[in-house]
Amino acid sequence: MPPAVERDDAAPEVQLILVDSHNHTGSGDLLSALMATSASIKCCRNLTDAEQSLQDNVKNILLIPVDDTVYNTFTRLQTRDLLTGAGNRQHFYRTLQDELGSLQTGRGLALMMLDIDNFSAFNSQYGHDIGDRLVKLLCQRLELCDNKNHLSRIGNDEFTLIIKASTDQIRSATRQAIEHIVELLLPAYQIDEHDVHLHCSIGIAVAPEQGMEFETLIHCANTARLRAKQLRGHSYAFYDPLRDLDDNNRGIRLEPELWYALQRQQFRLFYQPRICLNTRRIIGAEALIRWEHPVRGMISPDEFIPISEKSGLIVPIGYWVIEQVGQDMKVLKQAGLREHIGVNLSFRQFQDGYLASTIERLIQQHQIDTSMLEFELTETALFRDESHVVSCMRSLGKLGVEFSLDDFGTGYSSFSMLQKLPISTLKIDKSFVKGIGKSTSDEEIVRTIISLARNLNKKIIAEGVETLEQLNFLRAHHCQMAQGYYFSRPVPLVQFLQLLDSPSAFASL
Repeated sequence: MPPAVERDDAAPEVQLILVDSHNHTGSGDLLSALMATSASIKCCRNLTDAEQSLQDNVKNILLIPVDDTVYNTFTRLQTRDLLTGAGNRQHFYRTLQDELGSLQTGRGLALMMLDIDNFSAFNSQYGHDIGDRLVKLLCQRLELCDNKNHLSRIGNDEFTLIIKASTDQIRSATRQAIEHIVELLLPAYQIDEHDVHLHCSIGIAVAPEQGMEFETLIHCANTARLRAKQLRGHSYAFYDPLRDLDDNNRGIRLEPELWYALQRQQFRLFYQPRICLNTRRIIGAEALIRWEHPVRGMISPDEFIPISEKSGLIVPIGYWVIEQVGQDMKVLKQAGLREHIGVNLSFRQFQDGYLASTIERLIQQHQIDTSMLEFELTETALFRDESHVVSCMRSLGKLGVEFSLDDFGTGYSSFSMLQKLPISTLKIDKSFVKGIGKSTSDEEIVRTIISLARNLNKKIIAEGVETLEQLNFLRAHHCQMAQGYYFSRPVPLVQFLQLLDSPSAFASL
């Protein structure tokens, strides 16, 4: 091993002389950037001036001729990402500020922020060198995007693009650009022997709609990108102030409105039919809640149920659903329906110690036909407080209520649990049904669940059926019932009654 070299902690004395014969405007920037590394800096117009500027006590002299080549190289190093050649973070900030500052009336700007889904997991599996190569390939594809401006790399796998158009065309122009981006990103990346398929998420904020401050626009685009990540595949989302509030702000804002909605009867029940795959007739339904907001229109449960769960409002809302289903059952029974209506019970509702007694009171008060009532539980609810759940289920079971296990296969159900609880029906989760025709493992899971239900003498329902291929597969493996968009979306009671009144509606399926 070579001997250690003693170094002086003090910086060496260096005199830096820039010879700028044309007085380039970049000299000042270059001086500022190098001041931290030089003890003495001087900018001269020619060599004669430089010689006169030499300091007698400095032995190390660095003479730099400043011309267009040097200045352009320096500018590129300041503004370009070294890995991909795209603009770097500094370039992005400056460009976005300039674009917003020059945005004229009637013109719009869309900031797109894009990153790779699960990129950290990819790096962990293949290594950072291959990760860098993937980022370079992604950047090369983004460079081909139509109508883009100022592609920049602002993070490990994060890129930004700017789209400009008139204010009335900015969203459509952005969607066209995204469609082109998705086409560019769909093919697999060829890296050595690896054939890599990865998805990207895109968030978009629009100026002047979301404001003209670049910090605000960046925050909005990043927030929308996080919402896009909740979707599968290549996905994008425009910033929506009503949907992209953080969880705390969303809860604070919507919680009082939920109380108001309950008091003013703004909730509505929709019904999605269950189809017997042998007779091709409706043999029941699942009741699904919607919120008819006076300003925002119909709101899906994905937006307000999580807030209801956190705040505890799901308990009174759940009781309203049972009461309303009981009233609708009387109409459905008159229309000829005799099979079960499924009602969802969440784990939060089981935390109410009076759940069973309150439901029993509602059944008696509204004369609900329990032979048509079925409560759908998730595996999460079963495992939160097993003894309490079992007690509630047995109490309600004595009243004639049946139970189904929702999203079966995604949790931790065991044979002992299925035997211990009074569960009559298993519902195959839609994520497995979606894989039919695409994933042999998903198909095997579906076959196994159907076989398990048959061996345990339980009914079986497949959720999320959307294609004829899925339907034929389920029939071929003797699945009893199915529901999904292929048959019908959830519909209001009046439309559901019309479906009941048309016995041949599904005969050709």
